[in-house]
Amino acid sequence: MGNAFAKALKPFGLNLSEWRVCASLLYVPHQTLSELSVHATSDISALSRIIDRLESQELVKREKSTTDGRSIRIALTSKGDELALRIVPVAKQHESVILTDFTASDVQVLRAMLLKLYENAGALDDLA
Repeated sequence: MGNAFAKALKPFGLNLSEWRVCASLLYVPHQTLSELSVHATSDISALSRIIDRLESQELVKREKSTTDGRSIRIALTSKGDELALRIVPVAKQHESVILTDFTASDVQVLRAMLLKLYENAGALDDLA
C-alpha cells in the first residue's frame, strides 16, 4: 500500500516521510518541530533530518515564532506549497482506490477508529 504511493512520489522528488511533512504543513501551516512530529508521525531527530533535506530543496523554511522568539516554526515555501498541491490529487487517487467498496459511513467510522488508535498509541510513549 505505502510502496505504491512511495513509487508515485518519486517523480516529485520526495519520499514518503518527506511527503508526510509537506502534507502536514499544507493543512496545518507554521508548526513547531514538536507539533510536526505528531502530525507527520516521526520522532524529532528523524524529523530534523527530513526538514534539513526539504530546506536544502527550498521546499520548507524555518521561521522564528512571532509570539515566542525562542520557538522555531516550520513552513512550506511557495515552491513547497506548489509541489504539495500537485501531489494532493495523486494522494487522493490512492486513497480512493484503497477505500473502494467502503460507504461514506464506513470511511467516517474508519477514520474515527484510526484517530482513536493513533491517540492511544501515543500513550505507549509514557511506558518507555
